[in-house]
Amino acid sequence: MTRPSAAPSGNLGAYRRLRQIFATFEGEHKPAYCTSEADLSYAGLYNHARSLAEQLQTRTGGGQRKPILIFGHKDIRYPVAYWACLLAGHPLIPVEPETPIARISQIAEACGASVLLYAAADTLQFASELAGTPLTVVPVPDPLSRCRPRAAQLPRVETIADQDHAYVMFSSGTLGQPKGIAVTYANLVDFIGWLDGLYPDTVEMTAVSGVIRHCFDVSLFELWMSWSRRIPLVALDHADFANSTAYLDRLAEHGTGLWVSTPSITRLFLKNRRFNGAHLPHLRSFVFCGEVLTKKIAAALIDRFPGCRITNTYGPTECTVAVTSVDITDRHMKSQRDLPIGVARPGTRLESMALADGGDGGELLVRGGSVGAGYVGLPGKTKAAFPEPNLYRTGDRGFLGMDGLWYFVGRIDREVKIQGVRINLNDIETHLRNLPEVEDVVVEPQMLRGVPHALAAYVLGPCKLADLTQLPARLAAELPPYLVPRYWYADFPAGLNQNSKFDRSRLADAAAHARLRHIHMPSNVAQVAQEEPA
Repeated sequence: MTRPSAAPSGNLGAYRRLRQIFATFEGEHKPAYCTSEADLSYAGLYNHARSLAEQLQTRTGGGQRKPILIFGHKDIRYPVAYWACLLAGHPLIPVEPETPIARISQIAEACGASVLLYAAADTLQFASELAGTPLTVVPVPDPLSRCRPRAAQLPRVETIADQDHAYVMFSSGTLGQPKGIAVTYANLVDFIGWLDGLYPDTVEMTAVSGVIRHCFDVSLFELWMSWSRRIPLVALDHADFANSTAYLDRLAEHGTGLWVSTPSITRLFLKNRRFNGAHLPHLRSFVFCGEVLTKKIAAALIDRFPGCRITNTYGPTECTVAVTSVDITDRHMKSQRDLPIGVARPGTRLESMALADGGDGGELLVRGGSVGAGYVGLPGKTKAAFPEPNLYRTGDRGFLGMDGLWYFVGRIDREVKIQGVRINLNDIETHLRNLPEVEDVVVEPQMLRGVPHALAAYVLGPCKLADLTQLPARLAAELPPYLVPRYWYADFPAGLNQNSKFDRSRLADAAAHARLRHIHMPSNVAQVAQEEPA
């Protein structure tokens, strides 16, 4: 398969590069986006996206290109809406169906959007729910229906600049207000060029997994690996997450060769014994982003998929999905350190700025073509996080190892003070993840009348009380008593948030429903009543 030549945006123009990729879809009848209910071909994607792009231009008269919300999950209408926005020059904003109407209204107001593309089958009830908002709901037509595109006049190449916004991802901001992270056409094309280097045409690839929600930018790994190679993306509806066997069968049917995931999603799939190389013989490559990749997950994949390639990446949404990568080797697995996050991608540079606390590493700074355009409508926050053009302060702690690879330590703001002692929660989690019984863990302060008074550990892995009660002693052999959590919870429903990560917002619910609980009393603390945590 021949891909469109990758040229720097300065020579070709970012928008022209995307148009070049899109042009390869015309007349291509191979599947592009596959759900459990239907497959959309590349030809269908081409025809319907071009037709919808013309409709969007007609609505705006080819003038101001305001952001457009795309409401949908894993539906064949979604890529049609995505490409229509890119082609027409409207910044696209993914919105998941679980998003409350009030939140959707906040997002629209924050970015000045007036149109919402409804990338699902039934719009009637949703349109009525939005009746009190300034948003106009535009249903995305069924791309399996007959499409008669007119001679759509797409924008002239020169009218869409490299620094125009291609998409905006919203995260929670201060006081729950949505914070829109803007990424430009130039940023996006820089990311696509990096993928071409990570997985060149010489790497055989027949299909890509589609497990990441589209509101999470890690999904761009899936979308653009699929589109740049014109291979299927095999989408998983998160409502059908429990039925992993059916999804694995679909991956096998399409000969899926690349798995893109957060570690939390892969941990869930590893519980299914059919997630292995015998059932998925084409699956040889795994890409991780969004969370810390543990050696336990990597070792399990190496055991299930002998000879596989595991690529660990790191990067904030503000810097176009990811900025570093490394292929995990046996040397990394045997090292005493956690797995590295690798080296910076071409055109991007990482730096470490010293911190006053004197802890491991410094704040990671990102410079270069991956750095996005800042926060929509928030000049103060943009100036603080992007103090110079093409420079982003991540708020993450990391360091450059003697091996030339970068290592992630954790968030700088994950420090708390308990009874006058400053505690780094990342450090405790790192030690716990290295214990054999622990698959993953979150450590948070236990609050008493609004003040941190102890530490609580929420542990994935132990399924017996005896295993859980041994963990504090094991940890105490490595750390001082004040770093050993008092409250321990295990065997609870481990939900995923909309970014497919361990849902830290539901820890109170996890504590309430944990089937295993333990209160650890350090030897230097007098025996007191075994009170329940506040």
